[in-house]
Amino acid sequence: MSAKELVDRYAAGETDFPGANLRNANLNGVELMGINLSGANLKAAKLVLTYLSRVRFDNANLSNTKLSGANLNQCDLRNANLTDADLHGATLQGADLRKAKLQFAKLLDANLTDADLRQTDMSNACLRGACLQGANLRYEARMYEPVSLRGADLRGADLRHLNLVCADLSRADLRGTSLQQVNFRKANLSEAKLHGADLRGAVMTEANLTDAEAIRTNFAGAIVASAKLARANLHGAYFKLANLSRSDLTQADLSKADLTQANLLEAFLAKVNFKGATLIETNFYNAELGLANLKGANLEGATMPNGEVHE
Repeated sequence: MSAKELVDRYAAGETDFPGANLRNANLNGVELMGINLSGANLKAAKLVLTYLSRVRFDNANLSNTKLSGANLNQCDLRNANLTDADLHGATLQGADLRKAKLQFAKLLDANLTDADLRQTDMSNACLRGACLQGANLRYEARMYEPVSLRGADLRGADLRHLNLVCADLSRADLRGTSLQQVNFRKANLSEAKLHGADLRGAVMTEANLTDAEAIRTNFAGAIVASAKLARANLHGAYFKLANLSRSDLTQADLSKADLTQANLLEAFLAKVNFKGATLIETNFYNAELGLANLKGANLEGATMPNGEVHE
């Protein structure tokens, strides 16, 4: 089917085009609100600035499609293939993207407010500056597998208050990202880049941050209990009032970090670098501090592993 035929039939009142073959079609700037393109082939089609609100794209092939600036609000994109699609600046408010494939997709400055992203694969996607406020990324056992953001570029994105339980964010780039009060319980953030990110009040219980880079990251009040932070670079990080109890920080770099009133009860801190760190009133009770470097650290009022309070 040609682009002209689709537009002419739509203008005549026809809206059902399931399975249509529109590969390489040029539909830039066209208005196709509410059309049914379920299972259609739109590979490499051009849909720049196209108005596609409430369109059915479930099971459609939109790989390599140009959708920059398109209006995809409330679209049905379940199981759609958007691999390597260009969605720069697109609006997907309230869109249903359950189980969609968005590997290597470009979502710079995209608006995904209130979108349903359960079991979506966004591995290696670029979401720089994207807004995901109110988006649903929940892991639901026996229904939806955890969302994949492995290797994704999320620099400057707004992910505040999201539920990312069990999500795969390994090797993701989260530098400067807003992550306040995000639920990262059991999430995989190994080798993730978190420089300068805002994780105030985040829940990271049992999360994996092995080899993560979190220089000058704000973890104030975060719950990072029973987490894996071995070899993590936490230089200059801010952990005031954070809960790191029973976490494994073997060989982590916490030089010049601020852990004022942080809880490291029973934490494993072997070979941790605390050089120049602020450890005022930090709780180290029953923690393993073997071979830790405390040179130049401020331990005023800290509770040591044996229960004694440091003068």
